[in-house]
Amino acid sequence: MNTLLKLGIGLIAFLVLSSLLSPVVIFVYELMSKPDLIDLKTSYEQLNETSIKLIFSVTYKGTVPLSNVKFEVLNKTLYVGDLVRNTNLTKYLILNVNSLPESPEVVMSLKIAGIYDLELRIRGVSNE
Repeated sequence: MNTLLKLGIGLIAFLVLSSLLSPVVIFVYELMSKPDLIDLKTSYEQLNETSIKLIFSVTYKGTVPLSNVKFEVLNKTLYVGDLVRNTNLTKYLILNVNSLPESPEVVMSLKIAGIYDLELRIRGVSNE
C-alpha cells in the first residue's frame, strides 16, 4: 500500500510539473522552428519639429498565449495587452525628437502563458 501511495504522489507531481513546463517548452520550440513567430515592425511619422509618432506593428503566430505584452522606449511604456494566435496589433508612442539618443533601446516584456516572464532588450535601433 505504501508503494502505491508513493507511485500515486509521483504521478501527480509529474503531471503538475509537465503541465507547468509545457507552455514554455512549446513556446521555445515554436520560436526555434518559426523565426517570424513574433513579427515586430517599427516605423515612425514626423508630427512636427519636436515630436515623432513611433509605430509598432506586432503579429503573433504562436499557439501559446502571451500576456501583459508591453514595450518600453525612453522611459515611456506602451501596453499592447494579450497576444493569441494570429493576432495583428498596431500601437504607437509619441516621442520628443530632442530627447532621442543615437541608438535608443527598446525593451519588450511579456508573460508566456501568464506564468513565465520574458524580457527582450533590442539595442541599436536607429532613429533614422
